[in-house]
Amino acid sequence: MATKPPSSHIIEQIKEDSHRRPAMDEDPAVPINSVKRSYAIVDELRERGRAGATELADALTLPKSTVHNHLRTLATLGYLVEEEGSYRLGTQYLHVGQESRNTRTVFQHGRDTVESLAEQSGRYCQLVIEENGDAAVIQSTKWAPNEGTRTTQQAYPIRARLHTNAPGKAILAYLPSERITEIVDQQGLTARTEQTITDTDNLQSEMATIRDRGYAIDRGELINGMVGIAAPIVTEQTVYGAVAAYGAGNEMREALDEGLPGLVTESADDIRADIVFAGPE
Repeated sequence: MATKPPSSHIIEQIKEDSHRRPAMDEDPAVPINSVKRSYAIVDELRERGRAGATELADALTLPKSTVHNHLRTLATLGYLVEEEGSYRLGTQYLHVGQESRNTRTVFQHGRDTVESLAEQSGRYCQLVIEENGDAAVIQSTKWAPNEGTRTTQQAYPIRARLHTNAPGKAILAYLPSERITEIVDQQGLTARTEQTITDTDNLQSEMATIRDRGYAIDRGELINGMVGIAAPIVTEQTVYGAVAAYGAGNEMREALDEGLPGLVTESADDIRADIVFAGPE
């Protein structure tokens, strides 16, 4: 029986795929590169909100057939939702993220304190941890009511390099020196704004200042016009994270002189004490 030749559209797809140069070369540090491609697709969807296979393939410089297979697999497993030919993230990621956050000791003992700090200060407050060398926000509050309904979560990154922001620097200052060196060597000191620290000596000096006074300040180093203050949550054995308060630069400059540093450090101390009194680490 003669083999049926492939249809013209399949031939064109093969040609199209063969001329694409994958944006993600095989990475020897990653045991399963197909998983890496899946997460690249997920990250692109997160940025775009929703997209189809063609749009994602163009954005990632991957074969459309490869992207389509990943999309269908993730949708079958419940991590993506397909709607009229486009895909978006499913709520499965929300449930996974909540489980990750809710099992963390610092969140269990710190969430009420962060909410209280936001009420007392009228600032946008955060609970931040170090994860894989980044500052990761695991809890955040809204703008004060008199600033309207818009929330800073829409503009403030939920993940950033440690050296670029107040909670990240507060955490970095109390990590073991070997860990600091490892993070800086792996990630460098990339600038987010003109105020970001990009020099190792300046970073060392900044960390020494943070340890002396007990808190870190971000003066537009992550976002121009935003000022933040953060205090570390640290015991003798563990750096759990940091609590931070952020606001517009002109307002925060006054707040820094009117007791906000003390309020933030007291909040961090309260969380630390709650962790210690709850039992052995």
